[in-house]
Amino acid sequence: MAQNLVASTSKFHIYSSFNLSTDDISALSLLYAPLIGNDAFTLYMALAALLNRNNLKSEEIIHQDLFDIYSLKPVDFLRSKNKLEGIGLLLTYEKDGDYIYVLLPPLSPKNFIKDAVYGLYLHSKVRKEAYELIKKHFLIEKPDVLGYKEITKSFDEVYSSRVSSDETFEKFSYLLGKNPTNYLDIKNVTFDFDKFAKEINEDYLEAGIDSTFKEQIIKLSFVYLFNEHDMATLFMDSINKNGYFDYRILKKKANVLFEYRRNMNAPKLVEKEELDGKPSDLVSFLDNASPSRVLQMVNPKYPATYLATINEIYNSISLPRGVINCMIIKTLRDKGGELPPVTYFKKVAESWIQDNILSTKDAVVYITTTKELRPSKSRKDSDFSSQSKREIVWKEAK
Repeated sequence: MAQNLVASTSKFHIYSSFNLSTDDISALSLLYAPLIGNDAFTLYMALAALLNRNNLKSEEIIHQDLFDIYSLKPVDFLRSKNKLEGIGLLLTYEKDGDYIYVLLPPLSPKNFIKDAVYGLYLHSKVRKEAYELIKKHFLIEKPDVLGYKEITKSFDEVYSSRVSSDETFEKFSYLLGKNPTNYLDIKNVTFDFDKFAKEINEDYLEAGIDSTFKEQIIKLSFVYLFNEHDMATLFMDSINKNGYFDYRILKKKANVLFEYRRNMNAPKLVEKEELDGKPSDLVSFLDNASPSRVLQMVNPKYPATYLATINEIYNSISLPRGVINCMIIKTLRDKGGELPPVTYFKKVAESWIQDNILSTKDAVVYITTTKELRPSKSRKDSDFSSQSKREIVWKEAK
């Protein structure tokens, strides 16, 4: 199901527990931006800029004012907001049509790069040389202390009392707005952790099976698309020289196995379509199909000028490529293989946005439930289901 666009007249407040530091901005622009894109990065910075610096809360704002200030379209705002939520930078609350947005701090560069999910996706998103350049940018040079003797005094050498039990590091971190929590929420519902646990020997775990270990396993299974048996085998291959499980070894082993199986360096980060059913392969095809491939599906003898027109359509309409490809396919069918000018598609796009056709899955459902995809006029409507129409589109795509 497509999400409804945020009403332009609805109101919202922004909250935060921290001020963005220069390190935060560097992490967002060099580490997060390659994954979430420029629009989502800009939205995060825009929300941060609207905060009152004294209490880290914004005034009541109307969405239309936000759209006007930053030249945002409602559909672009929705997509960018979803990306920020998914990557762990934003919490959203809604009540009676009004919203509260809570900004979350980015991970530190060190934790981002070391993270089993973020670091791997960044590595797959940029060239190896660019990845190494980014790592070098955040590298802090350690002082050369060879020949020196450390004479730093300890806490109890200077102070006669200690921090009370209710003033722990966690409490200070929370008050400072830097609660060291990984906000990336992964629920790999296809992975049966109990089944995995039955295949491993718990004696190799120093602390037994705890929440941290469970989270590590579920995260890696999600990133690499491994099943329970795969993860159990990797677990047994990740025992260190002391005879205990080592998560660092597991990450390396997982990457080696994935590279061997899939013939690629690391998994890619892609936006997820909320699919209710098949054909997911068709959705994937439409999301990645080139202009020439789309044209060949309906009009194999298309004029060369159509390619330039489609590229202009891609650049002029703020909808996912898969949605635009569906729009082009339907239009070509409606027009007997002829491609109208870009202005025509802009009007169609406005209509689709009003109807909340914002994802490729929704677009596939829409174009496969219209009469234009009928294979022959003699065939009865009752015998020609939406599933059959999808199969026709998929058959032509192959």
